[in-house]
Amino acid sequence: MSLFEDIDQRERAYALAKTIDEIRMRYGKNSLLRASIHLEHSTARYRNSLLGGHKA
Repeated sequence: MSLFEDIDQRERAYALAKTIDEIRMRYGKNSLLRASIHLEHSTARYRNSLLGGHKA
């Protein structure tokens, strides 16, 4: 802990991260993605389907 750290902001960030983890566990890791992943040059969705960087 720090005297200069905003505890409320840290608690909100923790709650958000927990919610995101719960959604991804329930609906899969591709359920929540950044908007930049939907650009045509992005490979993140494809790479999420690989196991260890290789086709399974």
